[in-house]
Amino acid sequence: MHTRSRRPTADLPDLAPGVTLVDVDDDLGVTPVQALLLDRVLSRDGPAFWVDGANSANTTRLRELAPADRVLDRIEVARGFTAHQHTALLDRLAGRLADRESPSVVVATGLDGMYRAADVDGELAERMFVRAIASVARVARVHDVPVIVTRCREDDLSRPLCRSATTHLQCRETAFGPRFEDAAGDTETLVYHIEDGWMQTTLAYWREVLEHRARMHEGATVEGTSATPGIQ
Repeated sequence: MHTRSRRPTADLPDLAPGVTLVDVDDDLGVTPVQALLLDRVLSRDGPAFWVDGANSANTTRLRELAPADRVLDRIEVARGFTAHQHTALLDRLAGRLADRESPSVVVATGLDGMYRAADVDGELAERMFVRAIASVARVARVHDVPVIVTRCREDDLSRPLCRSATTHLQCRETAFGPRFEDAAGDTETLVYHIEDGWMQTTLAYWREVLEHRARMHEGATVEGTSATPGIQ
């Protein structure tokens, strides 16, 4: 992850190819992951795929965050409601991508979620979860793209996911805004000083970040305005 020191900016982690595990503070929800997804789509030409296993694929919030409606046309969202559905979705995604252009990014939120359900026993759940991890790792390896994954809980079940990740980011809420950290000690702190103090981690905050990022990426068209002061 590359760290920029100049402030104020709209810095987000530069995602490298491979599996990136992102642990997010509960209070921040899935929005930081959605911001990473949208930022990647803004800066690349390929499609993006989001497979959800934790009922966190909030497409309404995704539309609210997107700085340009056309960005959403390149994002496909799928949800698994059982362990078997979730595993099948990831298998199909890996096979489907073999016959088409490489994606800009793949997101798998709550990768361990369905394998904690009561409808699948522990030993089978572990085997299916390892299969799910193998599917996302294969996509990252074959297409040389970032695959962002999140987990519902840090415990023995999710430990194989942590071991398979090439990058482990943590997004923490601080008094000065959200901060991304990785295991190597690099940090990206999103801090914006405005006349009335520090901008908080609201929807308007993240929209400002993404609108600024859209202007940074060549060819990106920003539509709409934000209700908060602009980022310089």
